[in-house]
Amino acid sequence: MNINLKKCSGNIKISENVIIDIAENVINETEGIAGYNSERLIKIGSEPAVSVKFNNGAAEITVLLSAAQGCNIRKCAETVQEKIKSCVQDMTSVMVSKVNVKFISII
Repeated sequence: MNINLKKCSGNIKISENVIIDIAENVINETEGIAGYNSERLIKIGSEPAVSVKFNNGAAEITVLLSAAQGCNIRKCAETVQEKIKSCVQDMTSVMVSKVNVKFISII
């Protein structure tokens, strides 16, 4: 699904893939995250590593992560949530309703 942003000179379309790429960049830059499944075709169970759903023009983002041994998982999750929401909204002007973080392993 694409989000259309209307401007005076035309429309701007932002693909889900752009939002996924922004989330992946945030994940790669966050301390305490040991990894995630970056191959979009390889899924953990039935869920991709990063997914986006749109509801009333707002994005709901879900990420599946692996925590680094010894990290504070709660702090890492909160950091990822805040950074993804902020970056997506700043870079795309798409509102983010929530960021779900699911830790699936510790490495």
